[in-house]
Amino acid sequence: MSALSSMGKYNGLFPDDKTKAEAFDKIAERFYRKNFGTMSKTDMETLMFSIYIEQILKKGDKKFSAYSDYTLAKQLGISQTKVSNLKVRKQLQYPRDYDWRESFKEISDRARYENGKISIQIPDINLYYDIKNDIEEKGGFVEVTLNRTLLVIPLNYFLDFMAEVVADEKDRDKIRKEVQAEFRKHKIDQEIAEREPIGKYLKKIGTDTAIEIIGNVVKAFAGPTTLGVECAVTIGKNIFKAIEDR
Repeated sequence: MSALSSMGKYNGLFPDDKTKAEAFDKIAERFYRKNFGTMSKTDMETLMFSIYIEQILKKGDKKFSAYSDYTLAKQLGISQTKVSNLKVRKQLQYPRDYDWRESFKEISDRARYENGKISIQIPDINLYYDIKNDIEEKGGFVEVTLNRTLLVIPLNYFLDFMAEVVADEKDRDKIRKEVQAEFRKHKIDQEIAEREPIGKYLKKIGTDTAIEIIGNVVKAFAGPTTLGVECAVTIGKNIFKAIEDR
């Protein structure tokens, strides 16, 4: 991206004196309160980056492509790695509240199944960390790869993640009851199944049976009305499709 087009992007994000003044006030706050010169270069870059990306989001363009590492790297003339690091620092120093579960729902159709694992490309490093943290807090794990945005999760942990995160408590109970009904159909020990997480137990009974159970559970929620179940069905269908495509 040329310098001219970069300034065009800047002028689009800060089109008037009001938006420019608001941005300057944030910078002045770090210099003119008897703290002049105390801000490090790294912190200054993080603040400037935060102002820039917040303006993108204020403009209403919240698609990941609008602030992907590649897009921002071209606009700002820095590497994608630096953009990724700035995103992490920005969220730590100038956190933005967002529903990462909804963000995950938007990209759940990217999931792919292979060799007992679900792989999914996460377009934002902070979303990656939020998903990773939730899985680990529930006793699961994700595999470390050289690609910082590639989330690789054993199938059993991913199924638990789906059941526990994308639906509220009432809907999770419905999901579990449907799974238990499938267990009875396959003559699976109910007591053992009820004591263990869904994904952990499904791993024990074999992939083909697990796939059938997942599919039947998803079908049982056809035409849901609550947002929680809609999320579960959306993600459930995508996971099932990923597994079917194995």
